[in-house]
Amino acid sequence: MPRLSKLSVMLVLLLALAATAHAAELVDRVVAVVNGKLITLFDLDTRVAELVQRTQGVAIKPDDPMYADLRKQVLDSMITDMLIESEAARLKINVSETELDNQLEELRKKNNMNQQQFVAELAKEGMTLADFRKRMRQDNMKKRLLGYMVHRKVLVTDDEIRDYYEKNKSNLSSTKSILGPKVSGNIGFIMVSNVKQAEEVRAKIDSGSITFADAAKKYSIGPGKDQGGDLGDVQAKDLAAPLRSALQAVPAGKVSAPVMLDGKAVLLTLRTPSGQAPAPKAAPADPAGPSYESAKEQIQETLYKQKFDKLFQEYIDNLRSKAVVEVKL
Repeated sequence: MPRLSKLSVMLVLLLALAATAHAAELVDRVVAVVNGKLITLFDLDTRVAELVQRTQGVAIKPDDPMYADLRKQVLDSMITDMLIESEAARLKINVSETELDNQLEELRKKNNMNQQQFVAELAKEGMTLADFRKRMRQDNMKKRLLGYMVHRKVLVTDDEIRDYYEKNKSNLSSTKSILGPKVSGNIGFIMVSNVKQAEEVRAKIDSGSITFADAAKKYSIGPGKDQGGDLGDVQAKDLAAPLRSALQAVPAGKVSAPVMLDGKAVLLTLRTPSGQAPAPKAAPADPAGPSYESAKEQIQETLYKQKFDKLFQEYIDNLRSKAVVEVKL
């Protein structure tokens, strides 16, 4: 099961939704039609509000252009969900409540948790049990759809696992989330209160007295703090224009000049292709990380998810090309 999604991270970066942002609009206006089924403005704004409720956003004004971009991202995910549900219904694919109960029970046993502990752990990840069941149902439907239509097995070889371990062992954690492996992305993000503090943090990183990841854990008040500033699968193209420009202006592994985002100062770095920003020469060596045997299962799940998501996205793109989708937002 995936880590915090790109959309959720973007929510943290972009906004805390104002409840009256679009009170003047007709809440029942149709914003998309998918194979004859409607998505209304009310449906869309309800979904956005639900997502924001699970995050701690950086407030921006409702008329900011980024708000419109966010709505389009949410609408696109709703269209994808509708295509999945429609295809599952056509193929008579169903995930019963009993199946979900059994999977949850296995997951609790695997993590040595009772029901109360499990719910508490989900809360730390910003999810309710109902949210988690919904995600499990979607994951199960995706796997069955892929099995029906793609007829390809997602295989991860021992050589791939070993190669990933050697390249990333210093960045692997011995702690495993119940939501599954956290896949490292290529953008590092640090948010602090003001430009002066950002310059001080940047100077420490550049001098080699601290790594970018450690600085994020110590100083950042933004998303990805506990992951060393890792934004997951967010790409440069997903960032607001000022952040994107700052990131493009520095070489991989270097730290951008401070960029203001809604009154806060942001530092960015672009990680190397291996997924790890190179440590400055003067920085102490990273810890060895967990052993290969202890990390093998985590790596296998990570690589499996990467391959599965790629195959499934190709499948969804094919479905969408054949569907009648009209966006009116």
